[in-house]
Amino acid sequence: MNKTVIFVTDSLGSGGAQQVVVELARLFDSSGYRVHIIAIKNECKLTIPKSIDLICLNFKKGLGIYRWLTDLYYCQKLRKIIRKIERQNHIAAIFAHEMFSSFLLGNFKSKSPVFHTIHTNYSEGYLNGKKSGRRLKKLRKLYNQKNILTVSEGIANDLLNNFKVFPKFIQTMYNPFDFENIKELSLNPIDFKEEEFILTVGRFSKEKRHDILLKAYWAANISLPLVIIGDGSIYEKEHLKKMIETLNLTEKVYLAGFKKNPYAWMRRAKLFVLSSDFEGLSNVLIESLICGTPAISTNCPSGPSEILISTPEALSPVGDVEKLSYNIVKFSKNPPEINQADLSRFDSKTIFKQYESYIAQLSF
Repeated sequence: MNKTVIFVTDSLGSGGAQQVVVELARLFDSSGYRVHIIAIKNECKLTIPKSIDLICLNFKKGLGIYRWLTDLYYCQKLRKIIRKIERQNHIAAIFAHEMFSSFLLGNFKSKSPVFHTIHTNYSEGYLNGKKSGRRLKKLRKLYNQKNILTVSEGIANDLLNNFKVFPKFIQTMYNPFDFENIKELSLNPIDFKEEEFILTVGRFSKEKRHDILLKAYWAANISLPLVIIGDGSIYEKEHLKKMIETLNLTEKVYLAGFKKNPYAWMRRAKLFVLSSDFEGLSNVLIESLICGTPAISTNCPSGPSEILISTPEALSPVGDVEKLSYNIVKFSKNPPEINQADLSRFDSKTIFKQYESYIAQLSF
């Protein structure tokens, strides 16, 4: 009987966490495991191999006093599905990705190890930098005495030090990247006339701080155009358009929209820039380096300082327009070197071996 793994995720949208779930599922699938993905919400923008079993719970949020009943219904539905899979297969591990999936899975009892993977810095992404006793208690209740995987050391430190969570097991597991596939896709052509440009990739949301990037780019006053790949909040997009007009950058800034293959753009960019207030790890920063394009970033929690460990000078304080502008000018002329040894830590083959090791360690 083939070993089986189950991934539970809030959705299969186009976000970084969802892409990680699909890449991990593909890794286990190609290594002979039977793989099930259970998506809480009926949203699937990612390509799933046909050999992987995809189950959608079609979650619909309850309102008012009915909300807890709705959550209870889907909690029971999720557990019934997992129990059915358990009766028919040997489960090697169950992985819950994202907070709501962990909430629905709760204290699910299994003979196999259950891992809860955290993709974001909760102090910034959940508390928004504020103190909230209710939310602190909720996090502790959710993750105390659980097996926890974090996608960066910064997230692990945040959970232990700021939330005082006492996990049963905690380990940082970097997101896996298929270097060969990314490099192959990066060879595809792009529809852009400029041979050299500065690039950023990220959804239009407040924490990505495209406004800071635009101000820094304007202050840098360089000839290289700026390409922004991403979609998301209509409000944020309209705000950016107005900023571009106000700063008189309409001829220099190109809003390219969502790109299914951003790697082709990454390979051709002269410099990649990340301007976020916070991240979980920052997949796009790693992907840019894999494509051979140097990167600079804000030193935000969490991830960039763990990625650019050999080039700390490429990091600037969060929200510091002047320093980010200085780095854009400096590194567009003299790009920082890419340390391949540092980058190899994120190779999918390396990460998969670590997963198998921890599954074996916690199996009973």
